[in-house]
Amino acid sequence: MFRRYFILIAVCALAACENREPNQLPLKDYEGPEGETAIRHLLKTLPDPAPGVPKVYTVVKGAHLLSTKTAFVDRFKDLKLTFISGEVLTMMNDPDRSIIDPRSGLSPITLQLADIRRANGGRIEVQCGWAYKKIYERRKLTLHRNEGSATYEVIKDERVEGNYSPP
Repeated sequence: MFRRYFILIAVCALAACENREPNQLPLKDYEGPEGETAIRHLLKTLPDPAPGVPKVYTVVKGAHLLSTKTAFVDRFKDLKLTFISGEVLTMMNDPDRSIIDPRSGLSPITLQLADIRRANGGRIEVQCGWAYKKIYERRKLTLHRNEGSATYEVIKDERVEGNYSPP
């Protein structure tokens, strides 16, 4: 009887382990300098999908859109943008089923760090993207570490997919 419970506990423990490929960074490391560089680049190159509408932003990570920690988002205070945690967003029951910031009633621009992995030559490849209501764009960035520093720079930015088209 005890053996069955032990096997069940072992299976549950293994299922809870993070499933990732060898070169992929652990999800907890997405909030490091690589993730910060990718988010700053997204914000710098982000088009205005709704001109004239006030903006709020949320940053999520991984395929399951886990909310990032406040300490990570606080790194972007110098940009003077309004960020909200993904954990407090609510779903509207309108026909679009859009998410909103319950404080302001605005739909956030969601910035996603989907996948970060090490590549050849000490480079980092980041699959990231943004979404606003039904509009989205996914990008693949290649980062290179600045010599003698813990910071990165974007050396390649490639659009992978999306339905955004500039006005």
